[in-house]
Amino acid sequence: MDAVDDGQLYQVLSMIRKRGMRLTPQRVALVKYVLVNVEKHESLREIHEKISREMPGISVSTVYHTLKMLEELGFIKTFEINGKIHIDRPHFHVNLHCLDTGKITDVDVDLGGIAEKLGMSGLKIRNIIVEVENCGKSGEEG
Repeated sequence: MDAVDDGQLYQVLSMIRKRGMRLTPQRVALVKYVLVNVEKHESLREIHEKISREMPGISVSTVYHTLKMLEELGFIKTFEINGKIHIDRPHFHVNLHCLDTGKITDVDVDLGGIAEKLGMSGLKIRNIIVEVENCGKSGEEG
């Protein structure tokens, strides 16, 4: 995705405003950036660095709280690898984490009803991260 759909952006910003969060120019730029780049699995720090170039003065706290709000609203998920918070698409999938390169790749899989079976016992799968090795050596992306 190279651009955010105006309708989706309006919907997201309206929901954020209804939750009482101010829509500063920094926050609007951040929301646009996250919606366009969610599939890159960038960390909170990486997002802060990139948004700071466009919007100097945006705090790490603003980035963190905005990401948490987007997650609560169901537009993104977050997960942690090696102590870093990363953003992700909200639908269910597996994340392959290449230990050689650090790259995170989405894989859509059918887990044969495991999510439903766990749900019947009151459990919910939040995220599945599979750590793989030798992915940087084969010439294939990890």
